[in-house]
Amino acid sequence: MKLKINKGRENKFYVSLMAFVIISFLIIFTSKLWMYDDNPIKQTPFNKDILGLEQTTLILKKWHYNPEKGFMEVFLETRHTGSDNVRPTFAFAAKASKTLESYPVKIIYQKDNQYVLHISEVPQNYTVIGLFVKEIRDQKILESEARDKLFAEKGAVDPSATLDLPQPKEKIIVGDYRKISADKTLKEMAQVVYEEEFIALEIEQIVKKINTLEKKQIPLQDDIIASIQNEMKQLESELVYKTEDEKQEVRLQLVKKKTAIENVNEKKEEYKNRLLEMQNKKKKLQEKIEMIRSGEMKKDAAEDTSL
Repeated sequence: MKLKINKGRENKFYVSLMAFVIISFLIIFTSKLWMYDDNPIKQTPFNKDILGLEQTTLILKKWHYNPEKGFMEVFLETRHTGSDNVRPTFAFAAKASKTLESYPVKIIYQKDNQYVLHISEVPQNYTVIGLFVKEIRDQKILESEARDKLFAEKGAVDPSATLDLPQPKEKIIVGDYRKISADKTLKEMAQVVYEEEFIALEIEQIVKKINTLEKKQIPLQDDIIASIQNEMKQLESELVYKTEDEKQEVRLQLVKKKTAIENVNEKKEEYKNRLLEMQNKKKKLQEKIEMIRSGEMKKDAAEDTSL
């Protein structure tokens, strides 16, 4: 009888222990969903110029995470802003901010200045990830710069002299879990899908600019003009009560306000021209997506025919 009681107690103990372990794991891995985090957000801004490299400006376009498969997808653009005639290449690495644990980084898409990177083996309890972008300048350009520097300093350069070449510059792009979107459907796609995605991201930014121009900037100029016109009417209504000297002063104010209206109208026209340019750009990009899709459809049809 005592044996049965002891076994029952043991079973309850193990059940309680397992329940404690399960609850602990749930707390650890879901705490980001329900606990308030008052630490400063460290996310690198999206769609903004990222400076810090010698020859390149970086732009972070998108950063998503698949919690089930433990990998991140980062869309990155590079813009050559330096004087090197040969554009630099890039190497990528990723680390956790606190533990400095390294995560594998793979380039899964690269065309012109656009990159899609996959950061794998990222645990669900990550908080901040640093994506290290190393700018690797052309070796011959670096050697030429070093020899020019030696020549300027010494007036002559020994061809066999050892050159002191600079180390590659590095920029860290930071991803914060509070700004990285979770997407359980995330997976590696065909190259053409990433090409379309970059175009779609560009269209998205253009649409935001169009909305700002249409709904804010252009109407704001109309409001400014209306305010100036109201002030002119007020001044004109007061002319009858002014002395000749005062009237002259009012007339000068009216001339200045007419000039101000002309300036605002010029700015309004600039915004309208910019709006038209944005609308045309959006149309061209949409046509480009259709052209890519059409090309893929023809390619698929040709492959089906060959089968």
